[in-house]
Amino acid sequence: MKANVLPIVRAHYGSLVDAQTHAIRLRDHALFEGVPLVVFGACWATGVTVPTNASVGLLTVAGLLSAFLFGVMLQVAERALDWADDPPPAGRETSRQARLLRELAANAGYASLVSITTAIAFVLVSVSPHTEPALLSAIALGLASHLVIVLFMVVTRVFSLTDERLTITRTGGSVSHIHGRRNTG
Repeated sequence: MKANVLPIVRAHYGSLVDAQTHAIRLRDHALFEGVPLVVFGACWATGVTVPTNASVGLLTVAGLLSAFLFGVMLQVAERALDWADDPPPAGRETSRQARLLRELAANAGYASLVSITTAIAFVLVSVSPHTEPALLSAIALGLASHLVIVLFMVVTRVFSLTDERLTITRTGGSVSHIHGRRNTG
């Protein structure tokens, strides 16, 4: 099915591994899933409601983020298409860069999906007949906290990939040369 987003979700969660050992990073899962659940629970338990004007503003931000993140995915896709037309030399560094680009595409795609879902949640908050505003607000704020965490991940990945490539260009080194300096995955 063309609208099946499960491959993006699987790829995103598949990127939550240690760059060296490829072991699942429980800390990442605790952050990505635990924080939004705590935000949801705290908001629902305390009866927090998002005012209509605020939900409209947050809906706008979530919608804009979705468009931006879709643009990131298109840029990564463009890079993949360029590689298909003019393949780089095969090797460890090319494989590593391909893995990082795939993870970036998965993370950006997942963040775009979360943005869309968050926007829908804020639409529901802004048009709800106030029968369950606390529940809808808690869901929307939990999704928004998840979105913020995913955005931090995307920004960090973009910076790491860019910094790594610029360091290689500037020093004439290799990924393995600078890899010992810091973990960029």
